[in-house]
Amino acid sequence: MLDKTDKTILKLLQNNGKQTINSLAKELNLTTSPVFERIKRLEKCGIITGYTALINHKKVGKSQVVLCNVSMPDYSPDSIKQFEDKITQMPEVLECFHIAGKVDYQMKVLVKDIDAYHAFLQNFAKLPWVKIDSSVVVLKQVKSTTVIDL
Repeated sequence: MLDKTDKTILKLLQNNGKQTINSLAKELNLTTSPVFERIKRLEKCGIITGYTALINHKKVGKSQVVLCNVSMPDYSPDSIKQFEDKITQMPEVLECFHIAGKVDYQMKVLVKDIDAYHAFLQNFAKLPWVKIDSSVVVLKQVKSTTVIDL
C-alpha cells in the first residue's frame, strides 16, 4: 500500500523524472537513503515501470495523429495473439487498446501526414485477420498528460 510519502515521491517524479535523489529528499524533508530505498521498492513492485523523455511529435516531423478502429472477423485466441504481436512491432502505433463495443481495438497512430497514414493503412490492410472499421483524424490535441492523479 502506498503511504503519503510514496505518493509524494510519485507525484514529484511524474512532474520531473530527472530529479535527483538529493532534490527529492530536500523536497520531502528526508535524507537521501530512505528516498532511494522507497524509489527502489516502487520500481521493484512495478509501480514505477520506467523513465522516459517526452518528445514533441510535431518537432520531429510526425504531425498527424489518427485513431484507428479495428475489428476482427475471426475473433479467436490465435487471431488475437497474431494481431497483438504484430501491433507491438509497428512503430507508428503508439497505443493500442483491446476494447468492448462495436470494434475490437482502437489504436493511436502517429505519422508524418495523411499520405503516410494512407501508406500505413495499405500495409495494415494486408493482415488477414483484421478489418479497419474507421479512422478518426485528430484535428487538435486538447489535452495530453502522463501524470496519474494519486
